Amino acid sequence: MGQVNRYIKDNPALDDVDHALGRPLNPFDTYRNHYATDCPDKIAEFEASEWWDVGQNHAGMTFCQVSDVGRKALAQELSKAETYGRRYELTCDRWDGPAYIMAKSPSAAKYAAYIEADLDWPFMEFCEGLRVRIAT
Repeated sequence: MGQVNRYIKDNPALDDVDHALGRPLNPFDTYRNHYATDCPDKIAEFEASEWWDVGQNHAGMTFCQVSDVGRKALAQELSKAETYGRRYELTCDRWDGPAYIMAKSPSAAKYAAYIEADLDWPFMEFCEGLRVRIAT
């Protein structure tokens, strides 16, 4: 549970950064960092932005990576808890280690974890022994 289903609607350029990083909980700890495009306008946009490092062209696609400046901009945007929620840590005796969920409330974090787990259990059974706290 390391990514979030979200869209940065007020800033499409920053949403591209979020997309390239895999919509992470933490922009500095991501499983991916690339945006591939063959659109000349998008490539020019990325070249003009300090948020991107434009890379090699391969088979007609240009591969771009998010710069440290882009990661910092995304982290600042995601710090707006009222818009994107908070990062919650969920622990349970039934699984190893904590899980992390971005949500607007502890109950929303539980439900998001339940949906992501895709189990054939009733929700209340899933919640037995589940502990939720704001992640540090």
